[in-house]
Amino acid sequence: MHTADENPGQFSAEPPRTEAQIHFIRLPSIAERKLGPDYVAPVRLDPRILDQMQQTIRDLAAKYAETLTVQIDTLFALIGPACMEDSEARARLYALVHDIRGLAGTFGHAIAGRFANSLCLYMETSAAIDSTILRFHIEAMRDALLNPEQNDVLAAETLRSLERLIQTARREERYFG
Repeated sequence: MHTADENPGQFSAEPPRTEAQIHFIRLPSIAERKLGPDYVAPVRLDPRILDQMQQTIRDLAAKYAETLTVQIDTLFALIGPACMEDSEARARLYALVHDIRGLAGTFGHAIAGRFANSLCLYMETSAAIDSTILRFHIEAMRDALLNPEQNDVLAAETLRSLERLIQTARREERYFG
């Protein structure tokens, strides 16, 4: 076997010898196999950054309780106009409830978020809205805010009662037209 250095212009037919041929084979993760090729693995963060993020969320949670109090007071003020076919008041009431549904759990008020979710679903599926249903949901949100140590069993029972109230209102609406 001759190399190009030994005989310029002549090359060996054999490939040059190497110690080892290395091939990297990337195996898909379990998540990629289950979720498909568009899956993007989460970025792993430095634990110090995670600690900072968690502290920021705790700081924001304290401020959010104040914001939630103002939002709940605003909801109470919007009940009358929203039930009197004021579409702007209804839209504003729904937007506030929707915000509470999305943010309350993040900042430690999951139960208020569950009540807000129930109210959102009611408003999304009802042409006319009942002031009693609005008021009871908003009172439940306020109670959850004022009593953060509230028992999950009590909250679940309150939610079931609100759902029964909605079902009764729907039956009456169908019956009385």
